[in-house]
Parts: sequence; C-alpha cells; structure tokens
Amino acid sequence: MNTNGGLQVSRLQAPKWRRLIESFIFYVCEHAAYAHYIFFGLILLSGLNIPISEELMLLTAGALGSICGLETSAMTTLYVWVFFGCWIAAWEAYWLGRLLGPKLLTLKWFRHIITKKRVDKFGQYIERFGVYAFLVGRFIPCGVRNSLFMTSGLTKMPFRQFLLRDFGACLLACSVWFYLGHLFGDNYKLILEMFNVYEKIFLVSVILIVSCLGVYLYRQSRIHSVVDKN
Repeated sequence: MNTNGGLQVSRLQAPKWRRLIESFIFYVCEHAAYAHYIFFGLILLSGLNIPISEELMLLTAGALGSICGLETSAMTTLYVWVFFGCWIAAWEAYWLGRLLGPKLLTLKWFRHIITKKRVDKFGQYIERFGVYAFLVGRFIPCGVRNSLFMTSGLTKMPFRQFLLRDFGACLLACSVWFYLGHLFGDNYKLILEMFNVYEKIFLVSVILIVSCLGVYLYRQSRIHSVVDKN
C-alpha cells in the first residue's frame, strides 16, 4: 500500500513532459494489438512519396515492442508486417517509374525527388554496382531511396531482378533499424532519467543539431536545384 502511494507521489513529482510521454506510451501500449496494421499502412504511403520516414516507423515499431513488453510471437508478427510494408513500398515506387515512364519527371508531386539527372546518375550506379547500390540506397532517406526504386522502373529493370536485388537490402535495413528501436525501448527509462538530469544540455544540443542539419539540407537542396537546372 505504501509502495503504491510512493509511486503515485513519484509520478506526480515527475516533470510535465515526462508525464505526457508516459501517458502517450501507456495509450499506445493499450492499442498495441493493432500496431502492425498501422505501421504497415503508413509505410505503404511512403512508397507513394508521401513524406513518411521508413526509418522512423521501424525505430518506433522496435521501441514499441520492447516498451510494451510484447511477447516473442507478437514481436515477430510486428517485424514481418513492417518488413513487408517496406518491401512492398519499394514495389510501388518501381511501378510508378515503370508505368508512367518519362512522364513521371514532369509531375509536380515527384519533380522535386526524381529528375533526369538523378535518373541518369542512379542508372549508372545500378549498372555499375548492382545489388550494392540497393544495399547503400536502403539506408539513405530524403528521397534518395525512392529515386533509386523509381529509376529501376524507368530504366525497365526486370521486376524479378528488382525484387531479388532489393530483398536482401530491405531485410538488412529493416533488421538494423528495428533492432536499434528495440534497444532504445529497452533503455528508454534510463534515457528519460538522463534527460531529466541533463535536460538543458540535451535541449541545447538538439537545437544545435537540428539547426546545423537544417542549414545543411537547405544548402544541399539549393546545390541540387542549381545542378539540375544546368
């Protein structure tokens, strides 16, 4: 009885941001039985160039399984669903390139991702490095991964060959991101405690990292736009 009272006091004394995180985690874990459907659907949307990060989905799925204490069978089910979501999302990008052909380069929705210069460049990478282009491309976000898949379709790579090349790359990338998410989930309480102690340092560090990343991405986008125009 005293222990429960102590826990309640401890929870009440916790910072507001931590109470919000714990409430969110509790809500998510209550609905964990539907998680694989949700992740699968969101990942499929990413194959259509909707800005949803596959990496974030995989990390979140791995962390969710660990934090919510899912059994091995449930974890396996979750992993299988997110893996097939990532693999099938690549098929979507491939068939967009294969069916639409050069017209894809003129569509506003894809124009900032796939350009003739990128198609030529990725086509050379695929021809030169084969499956290794997929192994590397699977770990590069920001439109590069989808550009690689759409280029495979635009250059009319046989679909069976595309499936075989991407299968191993997808399996490796999904396993790495899912496992990292699982590690985070195993240690999330320790991470929250450290954040509680070094909150100001963490916040300043995050602001600096995000600012530097934003400047870098902005400069890269400007460089790419100039190069593509030329």
